[in-house]
Amino acid sequence: MSQESVARAHDAYEVLDRAVETRSFDRFFADFSHPDVEWVPLAGTVDSTAVRQGYAAMKERLTEMFAAMDEPRIAAEEFIEAGVRIVVAVRVSGRGKASGAHVDTRWFHVLTERDGKAVRIEWYATRAEALKAVGLEE
Repeated sequence: MSQESVARAHDAYEVLDRAVETRSFDRFFADFSHPDVEWVPLAGTVDSTAVRQGYAAMKERLTEMFAAMDEPRIAAEEFIEAGVRIVVAVRVSGRGKASGAHVDTRWFHVLTERDGKAVRIEWYATRAEALKAVGLEE
């Protein structure tokens, strides 16, 4: 994985953050995601049994995730090169529409690229799990 790939991932998460705010994901998918992108959900969640594939499925899941939130944000806080993959520490925040409660959580993505675009995005609950998935240890 090159510094160019990390820079591209950084740009992608900036575009994704704006897309989450506006609920308009087209640029994110067109510029940074492979048409066959796979979304591997966080283990133990409602949708953890189904890998979603392609723009439509990923857009549907992103829309579902943020539908119950006002002022949603997704911000990449750290990028770790891991051979052909990148581990990204991601902070998701917002406010519950019904409750008004502040939401602020940190997850980890493992990105795999093909042809300069993300072809697989895996979700992990902890940094240690994400690092282990790419063959690194904390």
